[in-house]
Amino acid sequence: MNLLQIADEDLWNKINLLHQTKGGVYKIIAVQNGQRVSVNRFLGIDNLGILYIGKATSFLDRVINLKKSISPDYSGESHICGRRYKSNPNIALKFPFDCMYLELIESEKPEELERDNLFEYLRKFGEVPPLNAI
Repeated sequence: MNLLQIADEDLWNKINLLHQTKGGVYKIIAVQNGQRVSVNRFLGIDNLGILYIGKATSFLDRVINLKKSISPDYSGESHICGRRYKSNPNIALKFPFDCMYLELIESEKPEELERDNLFEYLRKFGEVPPLNAI
């Protein structure tokens, strides 16, 4: 599995090592016991466990803000994903912070790649990932 755990205290260094200042699309994936967690959706089951799809011109900046916004130890809500994650305590019960991982996909055109990924998800499941806003 080529994913990075969001709760990893060395996340910043790992992103820096792999991607430096590059950006692209990032996905939050639910993983428990080394397996992706299926997510029930309107038109089916997402067996990839995608909770959020976002874009970043720099993974370092955007992902660190994301991590802070969903961290149980952080009270700010600077990222929409964090606001949605913390808006309902049952979300954190179903998808604990320690079970959230990142998939980082480099792209010179992150806006296009994000749009394409969200459109494909919407087409397949009838709605965007649960932590995305419309």
